[in-house]
Amino acid sequence: MFGTTSMPRRRRTALAAIAVSAGLLAASGTAASATSAVSGPPAAAAGPHAGGTPLPGFHDGYASDDGIRIHYVTGGHGPALVLLHGWPETWYAWSGLMPSLARDHTVIAIDLRGLGDSQPASSGAGSYEALTLADDVHAVVRHLGFTTAQVAGHDWGGAVALAYAVEYRTEVTELAVLEAPPTADYLNLVRQRPGVLWWDWFVNGPQAGVAEQLVDHDPRVFYTSIYRGALPAATVDRYLASYGRPANTHAGFEYFRQQDQGEPAVDQLIARDGKLTIPVLGVGGQNSMGAQIGQDLPRVAEHSSTAVVPGADHWVMEEQPAFVLQLLNSFFRR
Repeated sequence: MFGTTSMPRRRRTALAAIAVSAGLLAASGTAASATSAVSGPPAAAAGPHAGGTPLPGFHDGYASDDGIRIHYVTGGHGPALVLLHGWPETWYAWSGLMPSLARDHTVIAIDLRGLGDSQPASSGAGSYEALTLADDVHAVVRHLGFTTAQVAGHDWGGAVALAYAVEYRTEVTELAVLEAPPTADYLNLVRQRPGVLWWDWFVNGPQAGVAEQLVDHDPRVFYTSIYRGALPAATVDRYLASYGRPANTHAGFEYFRQQDQGEPAVDQLIARDGKLTIPVLGVGGQNSMGAQIGQDLPRVAEHSSTAVVPGADHWVMEEQPAFVLQLLNSFFRR
């Protein structure tokens, strides 16, 4: 996920960290080398869908938010359940859960702006901040004819899901946040654990496209170092079909670069309008963030609960799909 506290301070530290990160990439590379309807994919995603064809019983489509085309996959019937993926993933992160969730929900799995088959935006100020991304979600939900929704988000999707619930308070009925500390809490986490969350410092190093150039040379080396062997090879190939495109890598990096302004903006809305009053579930992997997500949520929500996914690292939906499915079904059906 995201970054640290102040942009100048982070970039000064990143100047030193980027040399280490570049060395890691080089070393890894040696081993590795062994709201209106819009039809058709955006230009940046010409050809076959990067995330693969939709699941049986699902179909994909596009909605527009301020001229940006947002890709989604939907199926099922019943109340809307919005699923938001993390980085570096696509809507496909939810594919193991979607058929079961669609039995009594209209499932809407969205590719976040600039990722998967959604169109990138310019890199102008605010174009990848959480509240802007939440507006994309709102455009898709309204495009599909819903006025309220339940929402679940993992990693960056969790940050966007929280921003969506904060900005559109009357339109979100329940919220599940998976492996995503709320707003500025993650910025503090990165400051405390720079060696673990090294990619955030790497991305926020020199801004002349250095990070993009290093990654674009061999995307598999960089992204597989993030997955750390936790995902099946076929799933990694699906994600690399998206993140192997330079435009998608750049968009993903802009999420990190703009969060120092974006996350405090969500906190400001909470300070102005009060904590969320809807039920909020915080989920962490046992070998990753554990109970920390749920422990942080009372700062932003009045009614929160905590769940830990046993035996899971960060990629909880792919690592323990049956457990996460049961967890979400229980939470969203109560």
